[in-house]
Amino acid sequence: MNVWIVNAIIIEALALISVVGVWKTGRTNIAFGVGFNTMLPVTLVYMLQAPVVNLRHLLILAMVLVYLAHMNWLLFFQSKRTAIQKLDAHLPLSQKIVLPAVLVNGVGWIYCLPFYYAARRPMPLNLVDGLAVAVYVVGTIIHFGSDYQKVRFKQRPENTGQLLQQGFWRWCRHPNYFGDFLIYVAFAMLGNTVWAWSAPLLNFLQYRFDAIPKNEAWARERYGEQWERYAARVKMFVPFLY
Repeated sequence: MNVWIVNAIIIEALALISVVGVWKTGRTNIAFGVGFNTMLPVTLVYMLQAPVVNLRHLLILAMVLVYLAHMNWLLFFQSKRTAIQKLDAHLPLSQKIVLPAVLVNGVGWIYCLPFYYAARRPMPLNLVDGLAVAVYVVGTIIHFGSDYQKVRFKQRPENTGQLLQQGFWRWCRHPNYFGDFLIYVAFAMLGNTVWAWSAPLLNFLQYRFDAIPKNEAWARERYGEQWERYAARVKMFVPFLY
């Protein structure tokens, strides 16, 4: 069966499951959980239907598994310390029901697109792949490290009502988002085609025009002048630059 038909069936089935789950529970972590985990079956289909299986396929699979391990830890074990709790409280049910369909389709069709092209590169691993791995490692360290620092910070009672400004969070106001963006840049490098760059582009646009404005509005409301001083001193997304 055609690879696009197989993945269409997988993606839309998962979207339906996610919509029903959010509708029944009202919890948006289900939408994010199913959305991001859509990456694994879609990637496997691209790999299994590639002309030849090579080391690049194993590299892609390892990257996806490490990425999803982090995301699942965050979404299902630490969701109370993320923006998901705020989404559950602020989003109306109508928007919560739309969210999983958007997430699953966005991940399945756009975020996974680099893997389609990477799986069809027959040549051995080369310098571009090596650079992609380097970017991925840096992105993963920043992504996981900043989330871990945030979780540890919020676990300490003495930090109640305080704003995290240490570690990765002194570099920029959203280092976890920046690390995630670097991971998708690495995926695009593995795809090695202009179409693969649609994944980090969508990732950046989603953060810049959706997640970051929401989070900053909530932070401004909660922390007041403490946030204003922090925002005036620390860049938003790219450390020390933007």
